[in-house]
Amino acid sequence: MKDKDIKTVSEIKRESITEAAAELFLSNGFGSVSMDEIASKAEVSKRTVYNHFSSKEMLFAEVVRMTWSRLEAPELDPCSDTPVAVELKSFSIKLLELLRSETFTKLLRLVMGEAGRFPVLNEMYSENSVRPMLATLEEYLKLKSEQGLLKIDDPALASQQFLGIIKESLFWPVLLGIYPRPEKKREQEIIDSSIKAFFKIHGNT
Repeated sequence: MKDKDIKTVSEIKRESITEAAAELFLSNGFGSVSMDEIASKAEVSKRTVYNHFSSKEMLFAEVVRMTWSRLEAPELDPCSDTPVAVELKSFSIKLLELLRSETFTKLLRLVMGEAGRFPVLNEMYSENSVRPMLATLEEYLKLKSEQGLLKIDDPALASQQFLGIIKESLFWPVLLGIYPRPEKKREQEIIDSSIKAFFKIHGNT
């Protein structure tokens, strides 16, 4: 084992604190969990918790980062020669898998349920999950536009538009119980239709 793979005592404690906080937050919510409870579950002192995280909000931000990294957020390769429509479809499928995962659903419900009392949760959730994904899509669309494969004046807005089409069609209505999740074939058709609609706005033909 390489030296860089060996965790220090401090790193091990920080990881234990984050894991304990994640379990407690996702199970019990943000407001009802105390730093004392987190310290107890992580088997460290409360002082140790504060040595690593100056506030419960900062600890929550780390939980979001950790949770998001484990969910394997969909990626896009701007240098790939794969047709844009094919890349966007693959991205959409992986995105929906992530959004529908049990861990993400718990995280999202936590933020939705607690953001009224703790507005900072929205910002930390966005900064550590949604924004990086939007940045990935924005970079991809920007380069494809520069290559002449798309016609996009505002890649940031186009990224929001594309994610909006997918999530409003296949994620939010299902999560909110407006209608059941469509069968796989129908879901593929909806994704294809969404990409065609996107190309009607941003296609370079």
